[in-house]
Amino acid sequence: MFYSAIIQTPIGKLGICTVAQQLSRLDFLADHTQLIDPRGKISKLIVNELNQYFKNSGFQFNIPYYLQGTPFQKRVWDALSDLPIQKTISYGTLAKKLHTSARAIGAACRTNPIPILIPCHRVVAQQGLGGYKGKKSFIKKWLLNHESSSPSY
Repeated sequence: MFYSAIIQTPIGKLGICTVAQQLSRLDFLADHTQLIDPRGKISKLIVNELNQYFKNSGFQFNIPYYLQGTPFQKRVWDALSDLPIQKTISYGTLAKKLHTSARAIGAACRTNPIPILIPCHRVVAQQGLGGYKGKKSFIKKWLLNHESSSPSY
């Protein structure tokens, strides 16, 4: 994977991939990964907006992005993009809205190429937090608490 920047954030290192002046991927990377200063205008914009988000939980992203996925995945990601900050939805409720299964929603969340911007962390289990990107529940917990006016996760 070619990263146009790798930055340190409160939730660990993030790898930023761009294509045609658009964000195409955000990857959670291992702690030992070497940082890379942003290369190019779009990478600098992305880094700046991510830094703003981590300082101000109400920050609204204005980053152009390119999504590669199936029509179903894009439909789920579009629905997630409409979720406001401080609002969560259960896998089951989102599944009912989109006429699909909770497992299918979870699968689309796991393959989300730009977490944080497409807020799959706001999808929770009926009874509890649920997973995040297949394994990183501490990140989900941190993001939800960061965005919440009354942290409870």
